[in-house]
Amino acid sequence: MKTKSNVSSQLLILALAGLVIVFMIQVAKADSALLAQSGTNQSSQIGTYSSTRGQAQVLQIKMPQKSLGRRLLDNTTLGYYQMFLGPTLSGNTNETYNVFQETMDVPRSGRAPLQSFHAVNLRHAINTDWAVGASLAAVDGYTNTVKTRGGAENTPDSSFFNARLYVSLPSYQTKFGTLFSTVSYEAPTSVISRNDGMNGGLVITESFALKSHSPRWTYGLMGQYYRSYFEHQTNVKPPPFLGGAPTQLQTVIVSGGPYATYRFNDRWQAGSLVTLDWDQRGVQTDSREFNNNLPHRARVSMTYFPQNVKYLQSVGMFSQALIKFRPETTALGAEFAVKF
Repeated sequence: MKTKSNVSSQLLILALAGLVIVFMIQVAKADSALLAQSGTNQSSQIGTYSSTRGQAQVLQIKMPQKSLGRRLLDNTTLGYYQMFLGPTLSGNTNETYNVFQETMDVPRSGRAPLQSFHAVNLRHAINTDWAVGASLAAVDGYTNTVKTRGGAENTPDSSFFNARLYVSLPSYQTKFGTLFSTVSYEAPTSVISRNDGMNGGLVITESFALKSHSPRWTYGLMGQYYRSYFEHQTNVKPPPFLGGAPTQLQTVIVSGGPYATYRFNDRWQAGSLVTLDWDQRGVQTDSREFNNNLPHRARVSMTYFPQNVKYLQSVGMFSQALIKFRPETTALGAEFAVKF
Protein backbone atom coordinates (compact mmCIF):
# COMPACT_ATOMS: atom_id res chain seq x y z
CA MET A 1 0.00 0.00 0.00
CA LYS A 2 1.18 3.52 -0.77
CA THR A 3 1.64 6.04 2.03
CA LYS A 4 0.10 9.50 1.97
CA SER A 5 3.52 11.06 1.36
CA ASN A 6 4.07 8.91 -1.74
CA VAL A 7 0.64 9.78 -3.12
CA SER A 8 1.25 13.49 -2.50
CA SER A 9 4.63 13.42 -4.23
CA GLN A 10 3.21 11.62 -7.25
CA LEU A 11 0.32 14.09 -7.54
CA LEU A 12 2.86 16.92 -7.31
CA ILE A 13 4.86 15.43 -10.21
CA LEU A 14 1.73 15.29 -12.38
CA ALA A 15 0.73 18.82 -11.40
CA LEU A 16 4.15 20.21 -12.32
CA ALA A 17 4.08 18.38 -15.67
CA GLY A 18 0.64 19.86 -16.37
CA LEU A 19 1.81 23.38 -15.57
CA VAL A 20 4.76 23.00 -17.97
CA ILE A 21 2.47 21.89 -20.79
CA VAL A 22 0.00 24.75 -20.17
CA PHE A 23 2.84 27.27 -20.11
CA MET A 24 4.23 26.01 -23.44
CA ILE A 25 0.77 26.27 -25.03
CA GLN A 26 0.42 29.89 -23.86
CA VAL A 27 3.88 30.71 -25.21
CA ALA A 28 2.93 29.24 -28.56
CA LYS A 29 -0.25 31.36 -28.74
CA ALA A 30 1.63 34.55 -27.92
CA ASP A 31 4.36 33.77 -30.43
CA SER A 32 1.81 33.10 -33.18
CA ALA A 33 0.28 36.52 -32.67
CA LEU A 34 3.67 38.22 -32.74
CA LEU A 35 4.70 36.39 -35.89
CA ALA A 36 1.48 37.38 -37.67
CA GLN A 37 2.05 41.06 -36.83
CA SER A 38 5.74 40.84 -37.77
CA GLY A 39 4.92 39.33 -41.15
CA THR A 40 2.51 42.21 -41.95
CA ASN A 41 5.04 44.89 -41.04
CA GLN A 42 7.93 43.30 -42.91
CA SER A 43 6.00 42.76 -46.15
CA SER A 44 6.42 46.47 -46.92
CA GLN A 45 10.22 46.14 -46.69
CA ILE A 46 10.62 44.09 -49.90
CA GLY A 47 13.23 45.66 -52.17
CA THR A 48 14.69 44.93 -55.57
CA TYR A 49 18.24 44.67 -56.77
CA SER A 50 19.35 45.30 -60.34
CA SER A 51 22.88 44.83 -61.55
CA THR A 52 24.59 47.35 -63.82
CA ARG A 53 25.25 44.60 -66.40
CA GLY A 54 21.61 43.91 -67.23
CA GLN A 55 21.13 40.93 -64.92
CA ALA A 56 17.61 40.01 -63.80
CA GLN A 57 16.17 41.67 -60.75
CA VAL A 58 16.40 39.73 -57.46
CA LEU A 59 13.88 40.16 -54.66
CA GLN A 60 15.33 40.68 -51.20
CA ILE A 61 12.93 39.65 -48.45
CA LYS A 62 13.53 39.84 -44.72
CA MET A 63 11.92 36.63 -43.48
CA PRO A 64 10.45 36.75 -39.97
CA GLN A 65 12.61 34.88 -37.46
CA LYS A 66 11.05 32.44 -34.99
CA SER A 67 11.25 33.43 -31.36
CA LEU A 68 12.94 31.22 -28.77
CA GLY A 69 9.61 30.09 -27.36
CA ARG A 70 8.30 29.12 -30.79
CA ARG A 71 11.45 27.17 -31.66
CA LEU A 72 11.27 25.29 -28.38
CA LEU A 73 7.64 24.38 -28.99
CA ASP A 74 8.19 23.30 -32.61
CA ASN A 75 11.00 20.95 -31.58
CA THR A 76 9.19 19.48 -28.56
CA THR A 77 6.80 16.54 -28.67
CA LEU A 78 4.56 14.97 -26.04
CA GLY A 79 3.79 11.28 -26.38
CA TYR A 80 1.61 8.81 -24.51
CA TYR A 81 1.85 5.01 -24.68
CA GLN A 82 -0.39 2.37 -23.11
CA MET A 83 0.07 -1.39 -23.03
CA PHE A 84 -2.68 -3.68 -21.74
CA LEU A 85 -1.31 -6.97 -20.42
CA GLY A 86 -4.21 -9.36 -20.86
CA PRO A 87 -5.05 -12.96 -19.98
CA THR A 88 -2.84 -15.98 -20.55
CA LEU A 89 -3.46 -18.92 -22.87
CA SER A 90 -4.29 -21.10 -19.86
CA GLY A 91 -7.89 -19.85 -20.04
CA ASN A 92 -7.97 -17.85 -16.80
CA THR A 93 -9.41 -14.45 -17.83
CA ASN A 94 -8.59 -12.83 -14.45
CA GLU A 95 -4.86 -13.55 -14.48
CA THR A 96 -1.85 -12.52 -16.56
CA TYR A 97 1.85 -13.32 -16.53
CA ASN A 98 3.91 -10.23 -15.71
CA VAL A 99 7.59 -10.62 -16.56
CA PHE A 100 8.21 -7.00 -15.52
CA GLN A 101 7.48 -7.77 -11.85
CA GLU A 102 6.37 -4.22 -11.11
CA THR A 103 4.11 -3.59 -8.07
CA MET A 104 3.86 -7.32 -7.36
CA ASP A 105 3.92 -8.56 -3.79
CA VAL A 106 5.84 -11.74 -4.65
CA PRO A 107 8.67 -11.07 -7.14
CA ARG A 108 9.59 -13.75 -9.70
CA SER A 109 6.20 -15.46 -9.28
CA GLY A 110 4.94 -14.01 -12.59
CA ARG A 111 1.25 -14.46 -11.79
CA ALA A 112 -0.57 -11.15 -11.45
CA PRO A 113 -3.94 -9.45 -12.04
CA LEU A 114 -4.64 -8.00 -15.48
CA GLN A 115 -2.70 -4.73 -15.82
CA SER A 116 -2.12 -1.63 -17.93
CA PHE A 117 1.25 0.08 -18.29
CA HIS A 118 1.26 3.82 -19.04
CA ALA A 119 4.14 6.02 -20.15
CA VAL A 120 4.26 9.78 -20.81
CA ASN A 121 7.27 11.07 -22.72
CA LEU A 122 8.27 14.74 -23.20
CA ARG A 123 11.07 15.04 -25.80
CA HIS A 124 12.93 18.07 -27.17
CA ALA A 125 15.16 17.80 -30.26
CA ILE A 126 18.09 20.16 -29.83
CA ASN A 127 19.17 19.49 -33.42
CA THR A 128 19.25 16.57 -35.84
CA ASP A 129 21.76 14.72 -33.63
CA TRP A 130 20.92 15.55 -30.00
CA ALA A 131 17.71 15.28 -28.01
CA VAL A 132 16.75 15.46 -24.32
CA GLY A 133 13.60 14.45 -22.53
CA ALA A 134 11.78 13.10 -19.51
CA SER A 135 9.46 10.14 -19.09
CA LEU A 136 7.13 8.92 -16.36
CA ALA A 137 5.63 5.41 -16.26
CA ALA A 138 2.93 3.84 -14.11
CA VAL A 139 0.94 0.61 -13.80
CA ASP A 140 -2.69 -0.12 -12.90
CA GLY A 141 -4.11 -3.47 -11.78
CA TYR A 142 -7.72 -4.38 -12.60
CA THR A 143 -8.88 -7.83 -11.61
CA ASN A 144 -9.00 -9.65 -8.26
CA THR A 145 -6.11 -10.86 -6.14
CA VAL A 146 -4.14 -13.73 -7.69
CA LYS A 147 -2.71 -16.55 -5.58
CA THR A 148 0.71 -17.93 -6.44
CA ARG A 149 1.74 -21.58 -6.22
CA GLY A 150 3.31 -20.95 -2.83
CA GLY A 151 0.05 -19.65 -1.43
CA ALA A 152 1.06 -15.97 -1.40
CA GLU A 153 -1.15 -13.31 -2.97
CA ASN A 154 -0.46 -10.67 -5.61
CA THR A 155 -2.97 -7.84 -5.31
CA PRO A 156 -4.05 -5.32 -7.97
CA ASP A 157 -2.19 -2.07 -7.41
CA SER A 158 -1.65 1.32 -9.04
CA SER A 159 1.61 3.20 -8.70
CA PHE A 160 4.42 5.03 -10.46
CA PHE A 161 7.48 2.87 -11.02
CA ASN A 162 9.75 4.59 -13.52
CA ALA A 163 10.73 8.27 -13.88
CA ARG A 164 13.69 9.11 -16.10
CA LEU A 165 15.61 12.03 -17.55
CA TYR A 166 17.42 11.05 -20.75
CA VAL A 167 19.76 12.24 -23.50
CA SER A 168 19.68 10.77 -27.02
CA LEU A 169 23.20 10.77 -28.44
CA PRO A 170 24.20 11.24 -32.11
CA SER A 171 23.89 8.04 -34.12
CA TYR A 172 27.04 6.25 -35.27
CA GLN A 173 27.04 4.85 -38.81
CA THR A 174 29.15 1.92 -39.98
CA LYS A 175 29.19 -0.14 -43.17
CA PHE A 176 27.13 -2.79 -41.36
CA GLY A 177 24.47 -0.51 -39.87
CA THR A 178 23.69 2.36 -37.49
CA LEU A 179 24.08 2.49 -33.70
CA PHE A 180 21.58 4.53 -31.65
CA SER A 181 22.36 5.33 -27.99
CA THR A 182 20.42 6.81 -25.07
CA VAL A 183 21.69 7.57 -21.55
CA SER A 184 19.14 8.01 -18.74
CA TYR A 185 18.96 8.84 -15.05
CA GLU A 186 16.19 7.06 -13.14
CA ALA A 187 14.66 8.59 -10.03
CA PRO A 188 13.32 6.40 -7.20
CA THR A 189 9.60 7.15 -7.60
CA SER A 190 8.06 3.77 -6.75
CA VAL A 191 7.16 2.63 -3.26
CA ILE A 192 9.44 -0.39 -3.57
CA SER A 193 12.49 1.65 -4.61
CA ARG A 194 12.01 4.11 -1.76
CA ASN A 195 11.53 1.37 0.80
CA ASP A 196 14.75 -0.23 -0.44
CA GLY A 197 16.63 3.05 -0.03
CA MET A 198 17.37 3.57 -3.71
CA ASN A 199 19.25 6.79 -4.50
CA GLY A 200 18.98 6.62 -8.29
CA GLY A 201 19.82 4.61 -11.37
CA LEU A 202 21.87 4.74 -14.57
CA VAL A 203 20.38 3.29 -17.78
CA ILE A 204 22.29 2.90 -21.05
CA THR A 205 20.19 1.75 -24.02
CA GLU A 206 21.70 0.68 -27.35
CA SER A 207 20.07 -0.27 -30.64
CA PHE A 208 22.06 -1.41 -33.66
CA ALA A 209 20.00 -1.37 -36.87
CA LEU A 210 21.60 -3.58 -39.49
CA LYS A 211 21.59 -2.47 -43.11
CA SER A 212 18.66 -3.97 -44.98
CA HIS A 213 18.49 -4.72 -48.71
CA SER A 214 14.69 -4.39 -48.63
CA PRO A 215 12.73 -1.30 -47.51
CA ARG A 216 10.12 -3.61 -46.01
CA TRP A 217 12.52 -5.31 -43.59
CA THR A 218 14.08 -3.79 -40.45
CA TYR A 219 16.25 -5.90 -38.15
CA GLY A 220 19.04 -5.55 -35.65
CA LEU A 221 20.07 -5.94 -32.02
CA MET A 222 18.85 -4.16 -28.89
CA GLY A 223 20.55 -4.00 -25.50
CA GLN A 224 20.26 -2.26 -22.14
CA TYR A 225 22.47 -1.86 -19.07
CA TYR A 226 20.71 -0.87 -15.87
CA ARG A 227 22.57 0.02 -12.66
CA SER A 228 20.79 1.11 -9.48
CA TYR A 229 22.47 2.69 -6.44
CA PHE A 230 21.29 2.30 -2.85
CA GLU A 231 22.02 4.01 0.44
CA HIS A 232 23.18 0.62 1.75
CA GLN A 233 26.86 0.49 0.82
CA THR A 234 26.85 -3.31 0.69
CA ASN A 235 23.68 -3.39 -1.46
CA VAL A 236 22.15 -5.61 1.20
CA LYS A 237 19.05 -4.49 3.09
CA PRO A 238 19.03 -5.40 6.81
CA PRO A 239 16.44 -7.89 8.05
CA PRO A 240 13.04 -6.29 8.73
CA PHE A 241 12.87 -8.02 12.13
CA LEU A 242 15.17 -9.83 14.53
CA GLY A 243 16.04 -13.25 13.18
CA GLY A 244 14.88 -12.41 9.64
CA ALA A 245 16.91 -12.81 6.46
CA PRO A 246 18.64 -9.82 4.81
CA THR A 247 17.53 -8.79 1.29
CA GLN A 248 20.04 -8.96 -1.55
CA LEU A 249 19.03 -5.84 -3.51
CA GLN A 250 18.95 -6.08 -7.29
CA THR A 251 21.62 -3.66 -8.57
CA VAL A 252 22.38 -4.61 -12.20
CA ILE A 253 20.22 -5.86 -15.09
CA VAL A 254 21.78 -6.62 -18.47
CA SER A 255 19.28 -7.43 -21.22
CA GLY A 256 19.20 -7.61 -24.98
CA GLY A 257 18.42 -9.62 -28.07
CA PRO A 258 17.54 -9.56 -31.77
CA TYR A 259 14.51 -7.88 -33.32
CA ALA A 260 12.91 -7.87 -36.77
CA THR A 261 9.94 -6.10 -38.39
CA TYR A 262 8.26 -6.49 -41.76
CA ARG A 263 6.20 -3.65 -43.26
CA PHE A 264 3.40 -4.98 -45.46
CA ASN A 265 2.34 -1.48 -46.56
CA ASP A 266 1.85 2.01 -45.13
CA ARG A 267 -0.66 0.75 -42.58
CA TRP A 268 0.38 -2.73 -41.40
CA GLN A 269 3.54 -4.11 -39.82
CA ALA A 270 4.53 -7.42 -38.17
CA GLY A 271 7.27 -7.57 -35.58
CA SER A 272 9.23 -9.95 -33.34
CA LEU A 273 11.61 -9.46 -30.43
CA VAL A 274 13.65 -11.82 -28.22
CA THR A 275 14.88 -10.49 -24.87
CA LEU A 276 17.47 -12.23 -22.68
CA ASP A 277 18.12 -11.02 -19.11
CA TRP A 278 20.81 -11.44 -16.47
CA ASP A 279 21.16 -9.63 -13.14
CA GLN A 280 23.37 -9.04 -10.11
CA ARG A 281 22.22 -8.74 -6.51
CA GLY A 282 23.76 -7.65 -3.23
CA VAL A 283 27.44 -8.51 -2.83
CA GLN A 284 27.65 -9.72 -6.46
CA THR A 285 27.63 -6.11 -7.64
CA ASP A 286 30.65 -5.02 -9.72
CA SER A 287 31.85 -8.61 -9.98
CA ARG A 288 31.87 -10.98 -12.95
CA GLU A 289 29.16 -13.14 -11.41
CA PHE A 290 25.67 -12.90 -12.93
CA ASN A 291 22.40 -14.67 -12.20
CA ASN A 292 20.33 -16.27 -14.92
CA ASN A 293 17.08 -16.28 -12.94
CA LEU A 294 15.24 -13.57 -14.90
CA PRO A 295 12.76 -14.82 -17.53
CA HIS A 296 14.02 -14.88 -21.11
CA ARG A 297 11.07 -14.05 -23.34
CA ALA A 298 9.86 -13.60 -26.90
CA ARG A 299 7.21 -11.33 -28.37
CA VAL A 300 5.36 -11.24 -31.69
CA SER A 301 3.13 -8.33 -32.68
CA MET A 302 0.91 -6.90 -35.40
CA THR A 303 0.66 -3.10 -35.61
CA TYR A 304 -1.71 -0.82 -37.52
CA PHE A 305 -0.72 2.77 -38.40
CA PRO A 306 -3.78 4.99 -39.00
CA GLN A 307 -3.36 7.54 -41.78
CA ASN A 308 -6.31 9.84 -41.12
CA VAL A 309 -6.61 9.92 -37.30
CA LYS A 310 -4.93 12.98 -35.84
CA TYR A 311 -2.35 12.36 -33.09
CA LEU A 312 -2.92 8.56 -33.10
CA GLN A 313 0.35 6.95 -34.17
CA SER A 314 -0.28 3.23 -33.86
CA VAL A 315 -2.57 0.51 -32.53
CA GLY A 316 -1.47 -3.08 -32.09
CA MET A 317 -1.90 -6.53 -30.58
CA PHE A 318 0.82 -8.89 -29.33
CA SER A 319 1.60 -12.17 -27.65
CA GLN A 320 4.40 -12.46 -25.10
CA ALA A 321 5.80 -15.78 -23.91
CA LEU A 322 8.78 -17.22 -22.07
CA ILE A 323 11.41 -18.92 -24.22
CA LYS A 324 10.38 -22.16 -22.56
CA PHE A 325 6.80 -22.08 -23.81
CA ARG A 326 3.91 -22.86 -21.47
CA PRO A 327 0.27 -21.68 -21.86
CA GLU A 328 0.13 -20.26 -18.32
CA THR A 329 3.19 -18.03 -18.97
CA THR A 330 2.02 -16.76 -22.38
CA ALA A 331 0.04 -13.52 -22.20
CA LEU A 332 -2.00 -11.72 -24.84
CA GLY A 333 -2.08 -7.94 -24.97
CA ALA A 334 -2.87 -4.75 -26.82
CA GLU A 335 -1.17 -1.34 -27.12
CA PHE A 336 -1.52 2.09 -28.66
CA ALA A 337 0.55 5.29 -28.93
CA VAL A 338 -0.38 8.93 -29.48
CA LYS A 339 1.87 11.91 -30.20
CA PHE A 340 1.16 15.64 -29.88
